[in-house]
Amino acid sequence: MPEYCVTGGTGFIAAYLVKALLEKGHTVRTTVRDPKDVGKVGFLKEFDGAKERFKIFKADLMVEGSFDEAIHGVDGVFHTASPVLVPYDDNIQANPTPPHLTSFIF
Repeated sequence: MPEYCVTGGTGFIAAYLVKALLEKGHTVRTTVRDPKDVGKVGFLKEFDGAKERFKIFKADLMVEGSFDEAIHGVDGVFHTASPVLVPYDDNIQANPTPPHLTSFIF
């Protein structure tokens, strides 16, 4: 059975994917910024099959290489993670999106 990684596991779509993949019998890895935050990740551990086939990895989109361990050896990646940045800028047109946010290739 294939093994998948779902990035941003606590997000609405990601959590649904984790649940659906586990229900189909897949092994699932997910990434979150703080795996120790039970208030945010605890519900994922309650899904059917999670005790046997689910692992949470620490990763941050703003830290190069932090996803390497989570995706190493998987059969596929569902990349749903998104950086959480709330910049305040009076002149958003003069200050375009920072380069690190446009460097992803899809």
